[in-house]
Amino acid sequence: MPDQSDAAQAATETEQVLVECRALLADDHFVYISGDHGSGWVDKDAIFVDLQRVRRLTHLLAAAVRDLNAEILCGPATGGLIVAQWTAYELGLPAVFAEHTQPRTAQQLRGEFTFHRGYDRLVAGRRVLVVDDVVNTGLSIRQTVAAVQAAGGEVVAAAALVHRGNVDAAGLGVTDYRYLMEYDIPDWTAAECPLCRAGVPVNTRYAHGQDYLDAQQQRAADA
Repeated sequence: MPDQSDAAQAATETEQVLVECRALLADDHFVYISGDHGSGWVDKDAIFVDLQRVRRLTHLLAAAVRDLNAEILCGPATGGLIVAQWTAYELGLPAVFAEHTQPRTAQQLRGEFTFHRGYDRLVAGRRVLVVDDVVNTGLSIRQTVAAVQAAGGEVVAAAALVHRGNVDAAGLGVTDYRYLMEYDIPDWTAAECPLCRAGVPVNTRYAHGQDYLDAQQQRAADA
């Protein structure tokens, strides 16, 4: 486990990178992949277009997880895929990814994360670090952890660039959870969302707002 001074320095550097690329969004109405709503979002796409930023952040993340002695990394596609691959490169390890099943269900904006391409065979019997970009409600990591375990892999921990403050290790289904920076934003279920009650339009450019509106329209058409 990295010492507290190293963790603090990593958090400061991570925040600087996110501010510089204007990835921290606030005071709007966002829908997360779980279907929950919130007023903030981390635009990871603003990070990923600059590979020097990606390399620096994943270098920091690799330092934070090196002591876990993972044998392979796995991330949920697509953001977690990128972070897992670059972190694995820093660690000199292989990386795989989980993908959404199709089609989505009425309960989820997208299908669950499962393995394709024979990647289940690559994690079987190995120590696996599950890696994501930004953890909002933890749904993507939970489903990826479940996929790894179903394939016979041992999940040693979960890790992320940014933690939104809404879930802990137990909530992710792991015993250890590490991240570079916490960006605390409250979230609510769709039924309890104060932004919905106030009539604030859902942002469809970022997050999963368009998926949410499409699902709403489909449910209305099916009713």
